[in-house]
Amino acid sequence: MDYWTECISVAFGEEGITATKEQIENVAGAAEGAHENFGLATGRDCIPNPLLATVDELKRTIKQTEAAVDKANSNFRKNVAMRRRCSEHDVMLGEDGHAEISR
Repeated sequence: MDYWTECISVAFGEEGITATKEQIENVAGAAEGAHENFGLATGRDCIPNPLLATVDELKRTIKQTEAAVDKANSNFRKNVAMRRRCSEHDVMLGEDGHAEISR
């Protein structure tokens, strides 16, 4: 038995309403259609979800932070390479934040 038919059948039973299987299915179909159209009827489908806006803002912040970290790391490697007179590609950042030269 599908969800809407079961809901209507239980509701009718609790209220003492007798109906044929076909009548219950028709009412269930109407309830299901009403539920599907609820967002349109109330305008809810047109209202943006504020959580999605927050998620989008956080994604932008993460991207900006990652770009800033990448730029800082690149500048750090360039400075170390210039001081150690090696290629910046030879400069690696260790897990502890210290520069390591691989030659």
